[in-house]
Amino acid sequence: MDPTLSGFALGLLFGAAKFGLIGTVGFGIAWWRTRSQLRKLEAQFPAPSILEERLARLEQDADYSAAKLDQLIDAQATVARLLTDTEGRGRLKDPADRS
Repeated sequence: MDPTLSGFALGLLFGAAKFGLIGTVGFGIAWWRTRSQLRKLEAQFPAPSILEERLARLEQDADYSAAKLDQLIDAQATVARLLTDTEGRGRLKDPADRS
């Protein structure tokens, strides 16, 4: 085998080894940093019981808002009905007068 070709092949082999080593070290560093960041974020995550309490409170707030919205819609319908039930010269009809 030609010594120059052998030296070239050996150089390619060392280059590939360097590339593989650098890639492996880079991956290891990235993995370690990601793992420590994930641990830090998991430590900040609240306990499941706290999340369940928050969810229950959120559901209660949504139910309360829906009830108030229904009341508002009913009141708006009543006002609209009173405004359209006019008599005479644009006076509002007395709600007590049912004739």
